[in-house]
Amino acid sequence: FTISQSSKDDIIDVYGVDESKIHVTYPGIKEGTNAKILTMDDLRKKFGIDKDYILFVGTLQPRKNIVKLIEAFSKIEKENLILVIVGKKGWLYEDILSAPQKFGVLERVKFLDFVEDKDLPSLYKNALCFVLPSLYEGFGLPVLEAMKHGCPVLTSNVSSLPEAGGDAAIYFDPNNADDIKEKIEKVIKDPKLRQEMV
Repeated sequence: FTISQSSKDDIIDVYGVDESKIHVTYPGIKEGTNAKILTMDDLRKKFGIDKDYILFVGTLQPRKNIVKLIEAFSKIEKENLILVIVGKKGWLYEDILSAPQKFGVLERVKFLDFVEDKDLPSLYKNALCFVLPSLYEGFGLPVLEAMKHGCPVLTSNVSSLPEAGGDAAIYFDPNNADDIKEKIEKVIKDPKLRQEMV
């Protein structure tokens, strides 16, 4: 059993397993919690988030492609917008932490590190959009988490992510900062589009 058609294809390619022996069983996400949804004022007090924001949730590691997201974000000319990155440090995270300075957006990128499960719904709910620019995912559960909490999703057009997002997400080339930037701008500038995506 594996979690996506993309993963099934990888197993067949790498291990030469007969495809009839591999079954795709998509993962689910936890039922809703009774967590109180925080307001923007609460988020400002608790996390220092005081502007409209784009959200990323995931471990800080190279395959998540966060450096490219920060590069794309640096091209968006909107001073009252920040990028909030939620996630623990994984391996080779140093380039990720230094990217905001490298791209001149040190004051506009906020790293929150680990966030308790009870606070994630509020972060999704209040974000303008959620962006997952991964180069590879076995499935991509944060895509479903964002959708569950009414947050528009933009994600990579590679690996299993089109399976996770279906026709409800907007896709970009994860290796192209300009494409990521253009898709983000399209979503954050169009409240009607965001509502349709939700």
